[in-house]
Amino acid sequence: MRKQLDARGREILITGGTSGVGLETAKILVAANARVTLVGSDPAKGAAAERALSELGSGQSTFVAADLSSLNEVHRLAVMLAERLDRLDVLINNAGIVTTSRAVTVDGYERTFAVNYLAPFALTGELLPLLGRAQAGRILSLTAAVEPIGRLRFDDLQSARHFGGLRAYAQSKRALAMYTIELARRLQEEKAPVTANVVDPFVVRTGLTSSHDVPALFKLSRPLMIRPATAARWVARVAVDERLAGTTGRHFMLGRRAPSPPGSRSRRRAARLWDVSTELVRIAQAAVPASEPGLQARA
Repeated sequence: MRKQLDARGREILITGGTSGVGLETAKILVAANARVTLVGSDPAKGAAAERALSELGSGQSTFVAADLSSLNEVHRLAVMLAERLDRLDVLINNAGIVTTSRAVTVDGYERTFAVNYLAPFALTGELLPLLGRAQAGRILSLTAAVEPIGRLRFDDLQSARHFGGLRAYAQSKRALAMYTIELARRLQEEKAPVTANVVDPFVVRTGLTSSHDVPALFKLSRPLMIRPATAARWVARVAVDERLAGTTGRHFMLGRRAPSPPGSRSRRRAARLWDVSTELVRIAQAAVPASEPGLQARA
C-alpha cells in the first residue's frame, strides 16, 4: 500500500509549476495540505493552475509570474519570496526547456543553459537563508535521462561554436546535477539543516517533449515515456516523505535511490563550475539597474 503523504504546513516552491510534472507535483502536495508557490512565465497558465489546485485538499497555492531566462528577474523573485515567506521547507527546481535552435537570453547567455542551470543555481543560492529557517529544508533538482551523456565544455558552455538541442539540454542537466551534489557536500560541511538531492523522472510525456521545437528523438520516443502524474508521485515523495529526512547528495530515479553518474560527482569539476557560474550570475545581475520594479504574487 502506498504511504499517504502529509505535507501539512509545508511551504513549497516549484519552478515550472504551471504544467507537466511541476503542476502534477503541485496537485499532490496541495492535496496533502501544503502551501505551494508556483513559478511560471505565462500568467494565463498560472491562473488555470490556481483554479485546478483550488479544488484539492486544504492546502493553498500562489502563482508568481517570472521569466527565469533573466537572471535579474530571478533575483527579484528571490527578494519577493524573502519578503513574503518566513521560511521555505522545499525548493523544487523543475523548470526546463529544450530547443532545436540556439538562442540567447537578455543576459547574452545560451537560453537552455540559462533556464535549466543558471536560473536554479542563482535562485537556490539566494533562497538558502529561507531554507535554513525551516526545520529541515529540502532542495530537489530535476534532471532527465540524458544527464549521463551530458558533457561540460568549459571552453564553450554557451554552445557558441557547436550547438545541438539534445547536447545543450544534456549539458544543462549534467551541470544541474553536479551543482546539486556539490551543494549537498558544502551544506553538510557547514552543518546546515538543508538537504539537496537530484531527482531523475527519466523521460516524461509533457509539452516539453512534444513541441515542434524539440529534437526529433524526443518525439519518436514519446510512446515509451512516463506520464507526468507518475513522475510527480516520485518527486512529491522525495520532497516531503519523512523517511527521507536527512538524505542528501543522492540521485533518485524512477522513485528509488540510484547511483549517481560518475561524471556528476567530480569535486574538481564541480568547484570549477561553481566558480564560473558565480561569475556569470554576478556579471548579469550587475548589468541591470536596481531600480526596476519587483514581481507581484497572486494568492
